[in-house]
Amino acid sequence: MDLTGILAEVRNQLGLQTDLTQVMLGFALLMGRILPVIMLTPFLGGESVPSEVKLGLGVVLGLVLYPLLIVQAQNVPVSPLIFIGLMFKELFIGLALTMVVNIIFDAANVAGGLIDVMSGTNQAQLFVPQLGQQVTLFANLNLQLTTVTFLTLNGHHLVISAFADSLSMIPLDQLPRFSSGFWPFFDTIIRIAGDMLRIALAIASPVLLATFLTDLALGMINRVAPQVQVFFVAMQIKPAVTIIIMLTAMHLILNRSVEEFSVMFRWLRLAMHLLA
Repeated sequence: MDLTGILAEVRNQLGLQTDLTQVMLGFALLMGRILPVIMLTPFLGGESVPSEVKLGLGVVLGLVLYPLLIVQAQNVPVSPLIFIGLMFKELFIGLALTMVVNIIFDAANVAGGLIDVMSGTNQAQLFVPQLGQQVTLFANLNLQLTTVTFLTLNGHHLVISAFADSLSMIPLDQLPRFSSGFWPFFDTIIRIAGDMLRIALAIASPVLLATFLTDLALGMINRVAPQVQVFFVAMQIKPAVTIIIMLTAMHLILNRSVEEFSVMFRWLRLAMHLLA
């Protein structure tokens, strides 16, 4: 008996009425939706995690979610052109929802970059495994701190639950209905991208204010005593001020990050409703 016959016999023994071809196609569409969040988010994957591990995590997560899709899998078309169109649809949904989820982490990275520019530590760089690239010191600190806080609060469970809910709101065998029209969804995505700058400024605001006051004080000293080499003095004072403010305002930054997590999940729910 060949492999096809063995699979058919297993299906009969398990009492499955769905064609194995449709099962495999439905699972492939499911992977097209959940793999972007595993590949691109720092808390589930990142560049440091081997592709085999991320793919294995995606398969395991797909096996957990697949029982929700048994009815939908029966309606998955086997026509190549229609299936390819549905796959592009799933990739679009997965990437759009992943962009919403990543807003906090991108904002933390941008906030750290702003802090490094203001404090003068932007010349020192570290390799961040989650991003797979070199970033500055406080950008690395903010990203790692945000990731650890998100995992501590079980945010990854909420993200997986939201993707599971999206499967019932936007079935695999149907195109997005855009209940409010095309433009409200894309307008929401644009607003989310713009909201990243607001979050970054909010996270970096304590240090930005402190370094601004330091520059102001040094400028006043330079006006009173021009012989003082303010530029070289600032190279030593501003990093120290930044470290002190970061340690002092750490609880404020964490509280703000937790508040923005709830905002991110509201954006995620809104994007799912606009797609449904």
